[in-house]
Amino acid sequence: MNKDNNVYEYKIGRTTYIVTLVFNPASKKRLTDILQRLIDRECEEMLGESRQEPEKQAV
Repeated sequence: MNKDNNVYEYKIGRTTYIVTLVFNPASKKRLTDILQRLIDRECEEMLGESRQEPEKQAV
């Protein structure tokens, strides 16, 4: 993994992925807010896929 200049290389099998990390300095959202939104969305999707009644879903 190369961490110079926010560039990361990941090798999975025979494929190498080069990922560049970019932040928008004009953004008014904090990283913690973005991560919380992503976690909330993932939890909602996981609970929705269980097809259980809301009171019977594990939290």
